[in-house]
Amino acid sequence: MEYNYEKILWEGYGLRFYGGNRIRTGYLCKTDKGLLEIRKNTSHKKQILFEYDIKEHLYQKGFCNINRLEISQQGLPYYTWEENDYIVEKAVETEPLEEEEKQTFVIGAKTLAKLHNVAKGLNSTAGYFAVKNRLKIYEKRRIELLKIKKRIEKQGGYSALDLLVKQNYNYYIEKIEQANELFLEAEYEKEMKRVEQQKTVCHNAFKGENIRKDEKGNVFVTGFSKCTYDNTIVDLAMYFKRFLKKQQWDVETVENMFSVYHNENPLSLQDKKMLLALFIYPEKFLSLCNEYYNKRRVCVSPAMLERMEVCIAGIEKNEKMIKWLQTI
Repeated sequence: MEYNYEKILWEGYGLRFYGGNRIRTGYLCKTDKGLLEIRKNTSHKKQILFEYDIKEHLYQKGFCNINRLEISQQGLPYYTWEENDYIVEKAVETEPLEEEEKQTFVIGAKTLAKLHNVAKGLNSTAGYFAVKNRLKIYEKRRIELLKIKKRIEKQGGYSALDLLVKQNYNYYIEKIEQANELFLEAEYEKEMKRVEQQKTVCHNAFKGENIRKDEKGNVFVTGFSKCTYDNTIVDLAMYFKRFLKKQQWDVETVENMFSVYHNENPLSLQDKKMLLALFIYPEKFLSLCNEYYNKRRVCVSPAMLERMEVCIAGIEKNEKMIKWLQTI
């Protein structure tokens, strides 16, 4: 295996390989250019180009605590070897921020705001990612949930998962409709055009291992491979949900997170309505329903049932967040 990495570094980048070890995201290598990480890319080449453009845009505008991609001898931010694309990026000795600490999420919210603010105006040559039309997606999911309920009711007997879906169906269908109404109030179609004009970027994986710090306490952001053009409120909503998943409800921390984000990247009234809509929309519940019912699973695994139970158990904290968002 090490021989493969040695060949990739030498043939692709003209670098000497002095050994290394496997890490969670790839392979950490010692080279004549310092520590570098090699990772195998499983997405489209245009995704790599988009990631490269984002990182260079951020770096040039002063957001430097990122792992920039190395350029291969072919002038590309990847090297193709044996029909696989490999990315080489600078490695920095960091560790993930501890999500057991509430202050971590305040630091994370401020970092996310800086990222969003600096990323505005990215002109990527990849030209690959279109903004999602959530109004169409929500309507599609609403119809799917209706079909799932009818399918359950036609069966002779119910599984434990069927019962959970039936018992909570009215709550979740109401949430889908509420989210849809809020998006209409926020003039979502205009917001989509604004995103296209301002070229705002979503990280889409701003959590856990991707928010890190070095020994001096500097915060780094990694995991840019899922970035897309989108409304930045999507990232913020997902980060708030991450907080609720990891911590007990705490209005003081939520207010601090919102405050530090808003100070760095001010939110309009439309943004606030969209944030509320994204929190009301039951994305996790619908994702689990799709994973089981639309893929025609033969039986309900204990893991699937547990995930659905955890999702439904989070309703109380989610409702507290919704009530708070309605006051901002």
